[in-house]
Amino acid sequence: MDALSVFSALWHHDLAALQHMDLSLLYVCVGLLVFAESGFLPAAPLPCDSVIVLCGSLAAFGVFHLYVIIVILIMAGWLGSAMAFYQGQRLKEWRWVSHWLNKVPAKHLQRADTLIGRYGLHAMFVARFLPVVRSLLPMMIGLRQGLSLPRFLMSSLCNAVFWICLLVLSGYAISYLPPKLAGIVNHLLIIAPLMTLVIASLSLLVGWLFHRRTRKRRSQLTTEQETLIE
Repeated sequence: MDALSVFSALWHHDLAALQHMDLSLLYVCVGLLVFAESGFLPAAPLPCDSVIVLCGSLAAFGVFHLYVIIVILIMAGWLGSAMAFYQGQRLKEWRWVSHWLNKVPAKHLQRADTLIGRYGLHAMFVARFLPVVRSLLPMMIGLRQGLSLPRFLMSSLCNAVFWICLLVLSGYAISYLPPKLAGIVNHLLIIAPLMTLVIASLSLLVGWLFHRRTRKRRSQLTTEQETLIE
């Protein structure tokens, strides 16, 4: 049994085939898939979230040991984010990247750094559930050094624990549902990242509107005070 057969079975969610594959190779392939998707932008099309849910179902069927697969996936996701952060740091050494950054007005770069410093931890939590953004955001944080390495690693680990446990345990629980209901729940979990993206976008929009309204109100109060003083 080669690695390509394992990846093919994971891609097609072939439970019957996965139950008869070499366990050690299966652990390695699942870990590599999550690591690659979390750490490298070209690997974004990989079905990472659905495979993690599938791992929970395989644990329920006795193929995986539940706690072992959770630990492997957490470490894979965490190390993948660390790799993306490292790539961001190294991007600054590329001549064309440095040339592009030098053309960006300093005030815009400073604003980006401020936003990363203020909302970076919250953004990383949301990004865990969004393909592409999952590897892109750590890279941008590493590029701009918006967070210190220890703070980034600690936050990334906490996010990985929540992300993996939620999806694996969801897949574990789905296996005990009636087949029709399990299919519906499984489809909902697949589109969950899109729902998260919509919720996050709406939250950012509401926050921006609230901040704009507050700033406008403060400006009006300042103008009224200046008028009274005159």
